[in-house]
Amino acid sequence: MPFVRVKNCVNCGIAHEWLFDGMSLQELRTIKQLTNLRAQEFAIAMDETDPDAIAAMIYILHRRDKIVVPFEDVDLDFKDFSIDETEEEIKEREEIEAKAQAAADEAQAPKVANGPRTKAGSQLK
Repeated sequence: MPFVRVKNCVNCGIAHEWLFDGMSLQELRTIKQLTNLRAQEFAIAMDETDPDAIAAMIYILHRRDKIVVPFEDVDLDFKDFSIDETEEEIKEREEIEAKAQAAADEAQAPKVANGPRTKAGSQLK
C-alpha cells in the first residue's frame, strides 16, 4: 500500500497524497473496463509504469476524492509524481533482503565434510 503523491495535479490543480491500499470490486471492474487489465495484470502493468495503468490509478484515486475527470482527459506530469513505500513496506523489504543476503552468504560459505578423518602424517600398519 504505497503512497501516491502528485505535487501539482494537471487534472484538478491541487496537490494529492493518497495511501493506495488496494481497490474495491467496483474499482477493479472500472479498471478492467478502462484498460482491459485484470487485477494481477494491472499490478504488473503498474510495476512496468504502463501509461494506461497509471492513468487508471489516477482516475480511481480522483474518484475516491469525488473529483470527476473523464478518463481520456487524465494527464500527469511525471516530475510532480511519485509512488513511495510506506515505513511498513520499507521494513518488510529490508527484512526480505536481509534474509536473501543471509541465504546467499551461507551458500558461499565453504562446506565442511562430516565423516571419518585421519590424522595428517599417520600411517597404517
